[in-house]
Amino acid sequence: MNGFGQDVREPYAQVAAWLDSVRVEELRKKSAEAELLFRRTGITFAVYGDTEATERLIPFDMIPRIISAAEWRRLAAGIEQRVKALNAFMYDIYHRQEIIKAGRIPAELVIQNSAFVPEMIGVEPELGIYSHIIGIDIVRTAENEFYVLEDNTRTPSGVSYMLENRETMMHM
Repeated sequence: MNGFGQDVREPYAQVAAWLDSVRVEELRKKSAEAELLFRRTGITFAVYGDTEATERLIPFDMIPRIISAAEWRRLAAGIEQRVKALNAFMYDIYHRQEIIKAGRIPAELVIQNSAFVPEMIGVEPELGIYSHIIGIDIVRTAENEFYVLEDNTRTPSGVSYMLENRETMMHM
């Protein structure tokens, strides 16, 4: 028995029942199997600025994080809004630069940023979309409460990690 009792949130009920039926040794075995799979396929990342610069495995947890359908609808609406806002920001930066003219963001933060591409000034991307894939890192801070840690509009490596993590979870 895992000792969850009545304190399990409804979306986790099936996971709690599954955990009640699985031996800890089996979870450890599957976790080691997943780690071996990641090592074999080379699913690693480097920590920038780390003096050792060693490759690390992507984090993997045998116990999935559950987001209820209602929570996901709310998150999806917020994520869509952020994606539109980020693309509108990039459009403004590469066109009228009204956010800079209004003094909301200092010009040097944009112009001197390594991700700023002066050659894109005046370019009209299809449908005004500069970034088709945006990584939005979200954490749960309480029941029904989430915060955004960061937005990644450059090629977000986390997308590939998420896909591999999901594939491995399905395999396990």
